[in-house]
Amino acid sequence: MRNNKLSFISHIIVGIILIAGGIFFARTKLDIILSFNSPQKLYNDGYYFTNASKTDIDSIYAVAVHDIIDTGYGSSDNKSEIYTIMADDGVYFLEAHPGNKKINSMLETFDNYAKDENKDSKDAPVEYLIVAVKDDTYNQLSDVANEIDPDNTYRDNGALNTDIYLKNTSLTKEIVVALGGTIILFVMGIGFIILAFTRKSTNNDNYERLCALDERLRDNLGELDNISDYVDKTIGAYVYKDHLILNTKFGLDMYNLKDLVWMFHRITKQKMYALITVSVSYSLQINLYENGRIRECNVTVTHDKKAEGNMEALVEYVGMNYPNALVGFNPETQDAYREFKRSHK
Repeated sequence: MRNNKLSFISHIIVGIILIAGGIFFARTKLDIILSFNSPQKLYNDGYYFTNASKTDIDSIYAVAVHDIIDTGYGSSDNKSEIYTIMADDGVYFLEAHPGNKKINSMLETFDNYAKDENKDSKDAPVEYLIVAVKDDTYNQLSDVANEIDPDNTYRDNGALNTDIYLKNTSLTKEIVVALGGTIILFVMGIGFIILAFTRKSTNNDNYERLCALDERLRDNLGELDNISDYVDKTIGAYVYKDHLILNTKFGLDMYNLKDLVWMFHRITKQKMYALITVSVSYSLQINLYENGRIRECNVTVTHDKKAEGNMEALVEYVGMNYPNALVGFNPETQDAYREFKRSHK
């Protein structure tokens, strides 16, 4: 069979490459996936924010919060509030939505601890947030700093950072992308392998059907060139004993033309910049009525850009020799096939 072994091996190789790609992608994203979007786990795994991280605006960190205060500053649309947080190595400004349940819970926790008369005998609370670095887009940080640090004590010793926000965020998007990318690569890889074995099994079944049609063809498919009623070796199309045989690089397919209801060819063009045709696919739409059921098949035949005439000639031959079948794609054949389906439900 034409390139059958090569096609099988190539599908297996592509499948293995995709699965290996999925494993590699998962390994690069493993820390994100295994964080389970937990800020405390991210912190314990070493992805914590420090002063040295403030120039890295492309990464996401966890920050340990030892205290938090609402400054009363924020955006005019009330969708963003500025808080000061005491972190491991200094005081930072945090931007978050004022309705954020986690932030409000933290405010309540630290407020209750401050009011607790027995707090000296208890461990101070520590909360965790997932944050990303954000520039001072509202130009408010200096005003806030002047209010909470009027004598410049914290700023002079470098404890208060007034050039960045820490924006409250999460790893949900990153986890979804990491898991989604891994799953997609795995599914595609497994799909290619399944397709390879399915196609191989189908090829073998069709080969046995063809040999049952004429034993002379066993181990000698080239004999089709000599005994077929219709031969087009360019696209691998043959008509023999009322069967359409397609022996292409995509596999061996076989259809009983006595069961044919409608056949036409499709042309699919892949274009670059919507102008330049970079590849063309020719396929046959073969709709049959077999054992009381309609079967619709779309079979890829070739990518040869010069094969349009061959496809047209094949469809024309079938139309001339099997007049009970519909051939070609036009409003009349569409209506006739629609009526056939309606009457053969």
